[in-house]
Amino acid sequence: MMKKRNLWLTIFALSALVTLIGLGFTAYNHFVFHQPFMNRTTKGLLSAFFLSLVMVAISLSKSNNKK
Repeated sequence: MMKKRNLWLTIFALSALVTLIGLGFTAYNHFVFHQPFMNRTTKGLLSAFFLSLVMVAISLSKSNNKK
């Protein structure tokens, strides 16, 4: 069974991976098709990443206080 700490770190790693892949596609569209870099998709990716970062940080700080 996976511990809560490992679960939250896995969730953080997956959200970072999805964000980096999305930013890679956005950079490709920016340089190849000359589209703006900061569009709705980029802002959504970054806001979802920072929301998951806050969520993981809060849950890890709560799990460290219980020990």
